[in-house]
Amino acid sequence: MTITRSSLARGHARLVTIGVAVAAMAAALLTPGVANAAVDNPAPGPLVSFTFDDGALSSLTQAAPTLQKHGLTGTNYVTTNCVGMTTVPNTCRADTDVPYMTWDQIVQLQNTYGWEIGSHTVSHQCLVSVGDDCQATKLTAAQVNAELANSKSALAARGINATAFAPPYGDYDMPVIAQVAKYYSSMRGFADTGNNIWPLGDYLLRNVPVQEVTTPVATLKAKVDEAIANKNWVVFTFHDIRPNPSRNPDDYQYGTAELDELAAYVKTKVAAGQIKNVNVSKGLVTGSPNKMPNPTFNNGLGDGWRTDAPATITADTGNNGSFPDSARSVKLVSGTGQGHLFSPRVPVTPGTNYLYKTFLNVAAITSGEVAFYVDEYNAAGTWISGQYRKRENTRWVEALNFTYTPSSTNVATASLQVIVAGTGITAYLDNVQMMALSAETQQPPASNLVANGTFDAGISGGWRSDAGTAIVADGANNGAPANPVNSVKMQSTAANIHLFSPQVNVTPGSYKIAAYLSIRNRTAGELGWYIDEYDANGNWISGQWKLASTTVGASNVDLTYSPSTTNVARASLQVYVTGNSGVLAYVDDVRWTRS
Repeated sequence: MTITRSSLARGHARLVTIGVAVAAMAAALLTPGVANAAVDNPAPGPLVSFTFDDGALSSLTQAAPTLQKHGLTGTNYVTTNCVGMTTVPNTCRADTDVPYMTWDQIVQLQNTYGWEIGSHTVSHQCLVSVGDDCQATKLTAAQVNAELANSKSALAARGINATAFAPPYGDYDMPVIAQVAKYYSSMRGFADTGNNIWPLGDYLLRNVPVQEVTTPVATLKAKVDEAIANKNWVVFTFHDIRPNPSRNPDDYQYGTAELDELAAYVKTKVAAGQIKNVNVSKGLVTGSPNKMPNPTFNNGLGDGWRTDAPATITADTGNNGSFPDSARSVKLVSGTGQGHLFSPRVPVTPGTNYLYKTFLNVAAITSGEVAFYVDEYNAAGTWISGQYRKRENTRWVEALNFTYTPSSTNVATASLQVIVAGTGITAYLDNVQMMALSAETQQPPASNLVANGTFDAGISGGWRSDAGTAIVADGANNGAPANPVNSVKMQSTAANIHLFSPQVNVTPGSYKIAAYLSIRNRTAGELGWYIDEYDANGNWISGQWKLASTTVGASNVDLTYSPSTTNVARASLQVYVTGNSGVLAYVDDVRWTRS
């Protein structure tokens, strides 16, 4: 008797979101070490994979030599209880009329032919459904777990580290994916057809099922061409490869000659540099280093992670996480208002593309969403911008992958913010990764347009004041930490006093003005920042008030400036202290750069 397969479709409507402003909150600063990125598939690119289900003997005797002839490899998803059923008919639920490999042959497929070996469960039972091709009785959660765990351990006992999984008949639901994620890093579907779009969904890889009658070679070549044209990933799913395949559409067989023709076509595209052949696990976007501290939450909400909703966003130890360490995760539950989980801030390089990868299991949701937002900070630690990146508003389990590029050259650090907004939400977050998709090359520092900004030459080089005794050069180590010796001391008098920078040539556009400020005393008034503007003849024509500094203590001042009109040819920074304010302050490290 031959058991055939049915198409058990599973769908999910995805909602693409655009930017939404979200209130930002500060996070603790943490600066882990940065190394050059080593990432597989760091950008969209054409990929092709040959996958084979069940562990049929023909994978070794027909498929592997055919692919090897053309320099290609494949992935075989093995049903472990069927291993060693070398005669037919047999009792393998996948297909009783197919002989299967022995363990030695599976190891040979891996070690001699370079194939990846994945899991296809222990017994090839449906993990969710019953009837038709499936068994009569629905598996319990414990039985589903046993199918996943025991298959992995059986493979591991033969020296095979299986990280790829494919459910029999493509049969799954969200609780099944949550269980799969505890043991494996990817899941390939079956009824979920089509090519995969970068940066992928690791726990639902789409595929092109292949049968002798329904998918002629021309159709498969067209899918390869589509992957090349659209820079995406085509995953072919085969079963039994035979020299004389059945033409019954219910038999999942394919001809050796047809596979050879397809492989020869792929070889020409690989040789031309148009596409890359990968085993499934090498098609994922993976790499190092992970810039995110405590990514698997083994330290709970530690190492810089924090929340503003400690009653509803909590460290979880109930084995609700994901591979490779599922024991701990963060539980996200909706409350009376929005709750937020904040990652540590990590250093970022403007112009570098980053990828966030995180496991998310939205186990329940009535309304609202679990959203992902990136807060951006300048070098002084001030929040300056943010990006709304992704959301999940349905019950779904996934590897949530999304890209991020700093918004401007002013961004020095970034923090991931997870927003829980709605009702009836219970979700789990784990394995948070942030990786640079290219080497993080620091841009050379912009030229400082203002002379003597560190006051190592005193008040000179074009600097001047209108209060010779109240604004003086200071050499007593009151300046910026990087070069503290010299600064300018400003002490209030009965009248307003002013420090003027040299005039800087400016053109239409944006500039950044930064400075170190240490206010030691203040009783009233302010220390302020103002830009004077001059025309080409040196005449004052306009000005811009920028900021009042009133807080006692050290800080980094960060201003932006754009000339008011096209008549402005030069500009000068004016630092003032209001009269009778009791202000004693030190100014240092003034930097005026083009944005």
